[in-house]
Amino acid sequence: MYSPVKLTALALIFAQLLGAIHCGVYDNTDNWVISDKTKNFPENAVLGGFDPEGYRSFVGRVLYLTSVVPARIRAETAYVTFNTESVANTATFYEVLVSNATLSYQWVHSFDGFMEDNAVCVGTSSSDERVYICRAKTDGGLFIGTLYLAQRTCIIGYENLPLRKFEKYEVLVRKHKSVKWIPFDNQIN
Repeated sequence: MYSPVKLTALALIFAQLLGAIHCGVYDNTDNWVISDKTKNFPENAVLGGFDPEGYRSFVGRVLYLTSVVPARIRAETAYVTFNTESVANTATFYEVLVSNATLSYQWVHSFDGFMEDNAVCVGTSSSDERVYICRAKTDGGLFIGTLYLAQRTCIIGYENLPLRKFEKYEVLVRKHKSVKWIPFDNQIN
């Protein structure tokens, strides 16, 4: 059998390995709906732009390797694209950003990695950096992209088009809406 010293050493090594492995973490401040091609597309999904073919793109997010990144979702065909700082790709499983009675979203002009108030974060990168949603016009469309504040640019890649970096772009921000207060009637009939 193993001695207590060896078991303790093994446990410490295992704990260090787990601590060394960084993985993307989802940000759950906003309302995200898990989806794929088999599910109905939410009616209150947040619109993000359009692609060169004229299809509307809705805001989503995907887990790619060890990062959570923004995604472009074409509702009509359930075609999902996303990009990191180095690659553009497609996905089959994704989450859709939805608004509700108390939460809406709007696009705000931004630049140079400026941190806008209430910016929507999709999660974190493999290096534990928060990842935000941005968009810019390029290649015949208005594309949702990936914003890493440290890189100070909105990065957009779509299919086989080269990755583009923009210093001026729009950032998605949440806007809280107040709901009409209805007094509670405490009468029992």
